[in-house]
Amino acid sequence: MTVRSASTVVLATGAALFSIAGLPAARAAGETVPDAGPPTATSRVAYVTETARSPARVWIASAAGREARVLGPGDSPLLAPNGQSVAASLFGTGASPEQGPALAIYSTTPAPTSAYLNLATATVQPLAWSPDSRYLALSLQSTAVTNGAQLSGLAVLDTTTGTITTIAHGQIYGASFAPEGSDRIVYGRAASLALAAAVNVFISQPDGSGVQALTRDGRSLNPVWGPRYIAYDRERLRPLDAPLYQIWLASPTRAAVRRVTNVPVGPLVVGLVPLSFSADGARLLTEFEGQDTSEAWTVRVSSGRARRLTVRGRSVIAAGISRDGATVLVDEGSFEEPSSNGRVATVPFSGGRSQVLIGHGAQASWNG
Repeated sequence: MTVRSASTVVLATGAALFSIAGLPAARAAGETVPDAGPPTATSRVAYVTETARSPARVWIASAAGREARVLGPGDSPLLAPNGQSVAASLFGTGASPEQGPALAIYSTTPAPTSAYLNLATATVQPLAWSPDSRYLALSLQSTAVTNGAQLSGLAVLDTTTGTITTIAHGQIYGASFAPEGSDRIVYGRAASLALAAAVNVFISQPDGSGVQALTRDGRSLNPVWGPRYIAYDRERLRPLDAPLYQIWLASPTRAAVRRVTNVPVGPLVVGLVPLSFSADGARLLTEFEGQDTSEAWTVRVSSGRARRLTVRGRSVIAAGISRDGATVLVDEGSFEEPSSNGRVATVPFSGGRSQVLIGHGAQASWNG
């Protein structure tokens, strides 16, 4: 159940580069990659296959689901906007689930794979790429028995240098880069793991400098940066139950703040979590989350109208929205099932018939 959904990292905090079985040797920390000029974006989709007997593997295919090929072990893949890199968590994918590197950056071009950080110290979840595909935001979850929140945090990988910088310590609840190319980042952060802990939304530069609080109410999290506004959840705590989320909008300067959704939220579920905007900011893809619940919902920003997406009467999991907002990428039939039991498909934003891209796979990510 999803609720709530600056020092350079060196050996002292458990970061390292590894060469692991099945992956080419990692690039050395601090090694500069020659500038090949602005990359040309290629439309692709990344996804995972996994059965009860076979481990999780990350795949890449064309946006139409063709020319699929395996990249390597991993989970929670995140495709870069230029289509040339896929970040993946390596937790639980190796011979030992608690040893080896924690993050892989696979190349979709003939380039070596880079592996980072150490599962003995922290697990890693890729959260967001910057629009220029240079920076990658990472949630670090410490494996320490004590002081877990203080040793966890938000890190940013600079792919041009291989440097990973921890820009915020604590429990991280979402991160997103500004779409206008400044590489500023917005994130939700709480100082502890407690559900009642104060959580707020902050904006900073990718190196952690210039931190500004977007919210101060102690109940704001899960931010997504759109072309005009930042969408985020404002939570209301409920006794003996999960918190209740509704989506709000704020300008980056907080000059304008307004509530967007008013969706009924029953027991044991939290409500809508914003995921991504269309390029014009008029449409928002969200996920309705909670115990045994993960459902794709669409929101029209101007009216606040929220709608549950279904395929043949069944819920699907949200994976992405097209730039024009007309199409939603979804996972069908994969919730609480092995990834290979699912299908990756597209569905119109307003609902309707799905078009299957991948017949066996889930955890889709695209740059469409």
